[in-house]
Amino acid sequence: MDIYKLKWTRLQVEIFRFLCIIAGKSATGREIAKKLKKSPTAVSKSLKDLEKEEIISVNRDKENAFSIELDLDNEAVISLKRVENLKMLYESGLAHFLRDKFPGCTAILFGSYSRGEDIHSSDIDIAIVGTKDKEINLKEYEKMLGKNIIVNFYVSFREINKHLRNNMLNGIILSGSVSI
Repeated sequence: MDIYKLKWTRLQVEIFRFLCIIAGKSATGREIAKKLKKSPTAVSKSLKDLEKEEIISVNRDKENAFSIELDLDNEAVISLKRVENLKMLYESGLAHFLRDKFPGCTAILFGSYSRGEDIHSSDIDIAIVGTKDKEINLKEYEKMLGKNIIVNFYVSFREINKHLRNNMLNGIILSGSVSI
C-alpha cells in the first residue's frame, strides 16, 4: 500500500467520524445514512469494509435491523479515534481559539478524550496553565463537537495536585510548552 493514498473512501471517513462522536452507542445503517445525508445503499457498502477491518461491530437487533457501533475493544480503533478527536478539535477552531485567547499560556487536552477512550456522554477536559480563571464562552465549540468542554485554570504547574499533573502531562499539548 502506498502511504500517500487514502485507505478509506470519503464516506467511510465520515461514518468513522460519526461513530467516534456517538461512541458507546449504536446506530442503524439508516440512521447513519440520514445523519450523513447519504443513501442507505452507499452506507451499507461502506460499512462492509469497516467491518472487515474490525473498525466497527455489526449486530442484528430485535427488529432484524443492523446495529452498528465502533469496536472500542480494538486498540487500533482507539488509536484512530484519538487521532480523529484531535483532528476535530483543530478543525472546529477550538485549539486556535485557546491559543489566541491565552497567549503565553499552556493549553493541555487531557482525560479520556485525549486518549481516544471517550464515549458519547464524556466531556472534553482542558487545562490552561499560566493564568487565573477567566470567563470564556465555549457553547459554539460544544455544539460543533457534541460534548461539554471543561476548562480548568492554573497559575502554575507547582500548584496542581501530583496525580492531576501526571494525568495532564500524559495529555496532548495544544499550545505553549511544559518545562520539567
